[in-house]
Amino acid sequence: MTPKEILLEWWIRPEMYYIKRYLRFLRKEEKFTFDRPNKLLCFWYRGRKNRLGSRLGFIISAGCFGEDLHLEHFGSVIVNPKARIGKGCIIHGNCCIGSDGGYPDDSPVIGDNVDIGQNAQIIGGIRIADGVRIGAGAVVVKDILTPGVTVVGVPAHEIHPGE
Repeated sequence: MTPKEILLEWWIRPEMYYIKRYLRFLRKEEKFTFDRPNKLLCFWYRGRKNRLGSRLGFIISAGCFGEDLHLEHFGSVIVNPKARIGKGCIIHGNCCIGSDGGYPDDSPVIGDNVDIGQNAQIIGGIRIADGVRIGAGAVVVKDILTPGVTVVGVPAHEIHPGE
């Protein structure tokens, strides 16, 4: 981005401005928690992230996501702190990635480059392969081990081209 575009974005402050800022605070919290431990800076960035997250509707703990996380919309994105999500994940609004409430508290393990649609729910100690696309409103409660498939429905099932 050019300096003019950066200034214009700062002045107008569209939705993506606040999402980028939230992600920057999340990554700074991770940096000062795991890479270069510093309790004061970790606490500072966690507070900034949580305050902004409460306005945007995001509840995401440090260390859950790999690199290059994309949050496409603000609004109710809740991720269990024990969930592990790979690189390049795209999350649309109103998603929940969490445990099923049983014992032990199992959370999903999601591969790289997964696209999670609007209002999708991923529940329980399941595994999702790389490159999977999860449709809007899908409820995933079973493993998806085939890379690159699309899953839709309640409960989610794979669809194939031509269906």
